[in-house]
Amino acid sequence: MLRFLVRRLLGALAVLLAVSFFTFVMLELAPGDAADTLVGETASAEQMAAIRSSMGLDLPLLVRYSNFLTAAVFEGDLGRSVISGRSVGTLVAERFKYTFVLAVTAMSVAVAVGGLAGAVAAARPRGWFDLLVMGFMTLGQALPTFWIALLMILVFGLHLRWLPVLGAGTPQHLILPTVALALPAAAVVARLVRASLLDVKGADYVRTARAKGLGPVTVWGRHLLPNSLMPVITLIGLYLGQMLGGAFVIETIFGWPGLGRLLVQAVFDRDLPVVLGAVLLIAVIVVFLNVLVDVVHALLDPRIGHEAV
Repeated sequence: MLRFLVRRLLGALAVLLAVSFFTFVMLELAPGDAADTLVGETASAEQMAAIRSSMGLDLPLLVRYSNFLTAAVFEGDLGRSVISGRSVGTLVAERFKYTFVLAVTAMSVAVAVGGLAGAVAAARPRGWFDLLVMGFMTLGQALPTFWIALLMILVFGLHLRWLPVLGAGTPQHLILPTVALALPAAAVVARLVRASLLDVKGADYVRTARAKGLGPVTVWGRHLLPNSLMPVITLIGLYLGQMLGGAFVIETIFGWPGLGRLLVQAVFDRDLPVVLGAVLLIAVIVVFLNVLVDVVHALLDPRIGHEAV
């Protein structure tokens, strides 16, 4: 198990190094740089050259990447925002807490609703409730997230005036973005839970348990649910990473001051240090969640850890 964990961590470090280098190079190849954003088009060539020299932008690409990586790893310094002059790490940390609350709340709702719906549907497959639930979940999966968000704003915010639609001042501000973000994930969770349970229900060990006279609660609690969790855990890890790193559409629509909204604004402002810092944090989160899912799989099924060694 220890060797399995070490190999996963080394692989994660390699992925993060590749992501950081690729992102750094892509931002360097983009038109303009931090000096252009800072002084605009009115500065003379001499002034631009002096500013680029003071910011280290005249150094070779690999030297600048090495300096950035050294400062980020050993000093925790991701640079400073060109627009506000604040530390990128501070900006990203302030915004990430909002994204974390939104993503974890939405994922919890999705798992609770989708898991319950999928389990009930699997208990009586091809019944009326199964068809109703799966039809509703398919619809929720098919509808675009931004369309769901706009529809909820129109109905619950503007027409009924039950809930606020912009900002993050109160717990009520969390309801609409949470539901809009959770509905597609709940649909996928429900369909996967149903399929996984139906697959496990036909296994030999389940039929043997029933033949021994075990009750439905025991069969479900000891055999069905534990052995159908692995694909669901994988899905939760992937979706949670997607929500933490890709909720910028929902955050922009609802004015939620999260990391995604910061990233979008930084792109429009050409604030490249903030873009780089936000992308790296998202990469760290996604890679960490993938490693965590692998470790949980190995704990649930020790054969995975032995096979990977």
